Amino acid sequence: MMTSAGPAAPAEVAGWDRLERAARATAIALDEWRRRAQEAEQEVQRLRGELQDLTSMGSLPSIESGDELRRLRAENAVLTSRAAEARQRITGLLARLAILENRK
Repeated sequence: MMTSAGPAAPAEVAGWDRLERAARATAIALDEWRRRAQEAEQEVQRLRGELQDLTSMGSLPSIESGDELRRLRAENAVLTSRAAEARQRITGLLARLAILENRK
């Protein structure tokens, strides 16, 4: 590299080399950030589409609705368990009744 005052000093050349490396690194980083931004924008569009699909089926459940649903599921589990116990008791009673009928 030559200036109007003569050949460039080694320190000046080294400074330009550092500047070129920094510019390349910046360009690479910019490309990476641009790629990531585009991926993020695509993800936003995908999620918006999914949200649109969900809301087109009706309103989303509220927090209270979710709590009520959990409560009803728990209550259903308790009632199902009680019904199973009642079936077992009835089966036992029917077996005893059959034994008593055979004794007559």
